[in-house]
Amino acid sequence: MIGGLTVYYRGEVLDFLNMLLTDDAAPLMRSRIVFSSKIDVERLKAAVLASAQIVPEIFAGYQADHNRFVVTDQPVNDLVHEVQSPYSPENGAFDFIKGPQLQLFVIHHDQYDVLQAFMSRLLTDSTGFKEYLYLLAQAYNFDDLTGYQNERRLRPVMTQLQRQFSRPRPHPNLTTDAVKLPHYPGITLSHGGHVMLSSKQFMRVRRVAKAQDVGISEAILAAYAKALQVLTGHTTITLPCPINFRRFTPEAEKTTRIANLTGNVFLTIKVDVDAPFSTLVNQVHDLLTTERERAAFLYRLTNLQKMNHTMPISLMRKVTRRWLAQRPLTYTNFGVVDQQRLKFHGLTVVNCVFSGAFRITPTMEIAASTFAGTCTLSFNSNGSERDYQLSMKILENIQAQLLVWAQTKLTTTTSVEHVVNTKAE
Repeated sequence: MIGGLTVYYRGEVLDFLNMLLTDDAAPLMRSRIVFSSKIDVERLKAAVLASAQIVPEIFAGYQADHNRFVVTDQPVNDLVHEVQSPYSPENGAFDFIKGPQLQLFVIHHDQYDVLQAFMSRLLTDSTGFKEYLYLLAQAYNFDDLTGYQNERRLRPVMTQLQRQFSRPRPHPNLTTDAVKLPHYPGITLSHGGHVMLSSKQFMRVRRVAKAQDVGISEAILAAYAKALQVLTGHTTITLPCPINFRRFTPEAEKTTRIANLTGNVFLTIKVDVDAPFSTLVNQVHDLLTTERERAAFLYRLTNLQKMNHTMPISLMRKVTRRWLAQRPLTYTNFGVVDQQRLKFHGLTVVNCVFSGAFRITPTMEIAASTFAGTCTLSFNSNGSERDYQLSMKILENIQAQLLVWAQTKLTTTTSVEHVVNTKAE
């Protein structure tokens, strides 16, 4: 008990939305932080307890019928675990309904430690996960956290959105005919795969993206769509693109936003097999611009917020499920990891990679994160060996698209199809 009391923390509508999307996979995000030496585990436990003064929900269970988090105790040893390499915590079962919403594993190697952090999407999104790790680093460093607070409310964000988008229009079609990947028989195992763009390679990608006036996520989504076209033959691909609502509101001093403040827009991408990749990237850019101007995400948020205050949860669940587009193929952007904020006293962070949930094939979630200038694209899956190989082909196709695009002058019409088709064989 916390002071002998059970404490309830109200959930927001986007927490509830994430709960509805977790039928077949633990709603988690994972980070893997490699240190150059050994971490002080007791100091880490103290940092967790200190961070819980600001984000008490990390110790909570989640009551879906009431959309709330429940904290009855703070057993730090149930949250921080010490294990020896080659132990793989991702093969374990995570129950974020019973709680807690965070699990930390210190994996001891001979000369160094690896910290694997798993956080529930019921509590926060990809940006909020990073914010929590920054907060944990501050607590580990004995920084003064007096006066810090965590802002989880959606209302301030919606108020600002409504000022910017006065008349949001509903999306014309909330149900999408998604491309389905094949599913191969075999023994089901947990797999993790990734490809990397080195700092030099990613610098070239950023340079050509800037010259073309497009975003990195737009380029990745274009490459994702092209890879799916190559491997499935479909020329119409619908993919979700995350929008971080935090960017619509200013940051406040001593305030973290470890919360679900990200929504998706759905881009229906037409892949012209004969067009250069730069044309496809421009199409994705234009589609995303249109979706942002339409502000359909605000229309849905407004209705969800109203239902949250007027409907019983059971009825809200039935209504909301009808709105949810099927998402067998998803994309999560963790963005750039701030190396200055991810500093633990006495330790050097050698590498840090973020990834998403273990999806049951043929569903798939691709995650992108950047650390020290290196961009990593990753996935986690439960499936057969052939399923894993197919997912790796998708990543390799995306990598090939981006690398050839980065080497192609924008004034030329060089096509990258030959390179990517070779990768797919």
